[in-house]
Amino acid sequence: MRTDENNPEDWLKSASSRLASADRLFAEEGASEAAIELLQESTERFLKAYLIARGWRICKIHDLGSLLSEAEKHEPAFGAFADFADELTDQFWAIHYPGGDLDDSPPDFAALREQLAKMLVLIQA
Repeated sequence: MRTDENNPEDWLKSASSRLASADRLFAEEGASEAAIELLQESTERFLKAYLIARGWRICKIHDLGSLLSEAEKHEPAFGAFADFADELTDQFWAIHYPGGDLDDSPPDFAALREQLAKMLVLIQA
């Protein structure tokens, strides 16, 4: 089956798959680098699905803050997730490429996951 980058349902399916994988990995390993990357990627895809459903033209971007700003144009309540978006994006870039500033303490996956759950209420509304 071929997917379509302009179909929000394809983005939702991809986002849900990555989120389920992140949850399983977290349950098994804790806040591993892979679990954080999957959490960021799922959040990115959920936001892209929301935006595409509202006519946004897809662009290759990984910055959750930028995507959130676009979503805020449609629903101001997304502004409440700015800190979450910035923190998760920072964690993603620190982990994704060598040379990032990795903190000695692991990210709080559970708190980040909780914020995503709250944001999903807006996305699914």
